[in-house]
Amino acid sequence: MTNTDILLEDLEDVLDDATKIPMSKKWAVDIDKIKTIIEDIRLNTPQETKQAKAIVDSRNSIIEEANKQAADIIAKAQAEARELVARDKITQTAQAEAAEIIAKAKEQGDSYVEDAQNHAAEVLSNATNQSNEIVTNAQAKSREMLTAVNNYADDTLLAIDDSLYKALQDVRRIRQGIMNSQNKNHQG
Repeated sequence: MTNTDILLEDLEDVLDDATKIPMSKKWAVDIDKIKTIIEDIRLNTPQETKQAKAIVDSRNSIIEEANKQAADIIAKAQAEARELVARDKITQTAQAEAAEIIAKAKEQGDSYVEDAQNHAAEVLSNATNQSNEIVTNAQAKSREMLTAVNNYADDTLLAIDDSLYKALQDVRRIRQGIMNSQNKNHQG
């Protein structure tokens, strides 16, 4: 707080201590105190003006220093920007090279996949052919075995049929013999 601020507060205090004059809008104040305070304000004003000028000069110096610092910061920022642009060019080159490498890798990968698919199709085709051949051979062998089993069964059934036929003839002959023998016994 400056001296002038203090003196102005003193002036306010004198006014606050003023006495109201009855039947009017006027106030009675201590004029000597007010004059003394005003004189002190006048005496302090040149001093505070000098201080204000010193503050303004100091402010100008601060602003000038700030401008220098701002110029330095701008120069550094521009240098960094140029460096970033240079880095960006390097980055772009690296990205282009990376894209080229990725494209080549994809091309090789696609080629490997195509080769693998072709090989898998060939293996599948060979396996299908072999399995078809095995199935065909198995079916032929199965038919052959079925024919052999049928022939064996047929031969066996024919042999059984022939044996049964002979046994039946023997049974008929024996029966006929028994009947003939019974007829002779009944007649005789």
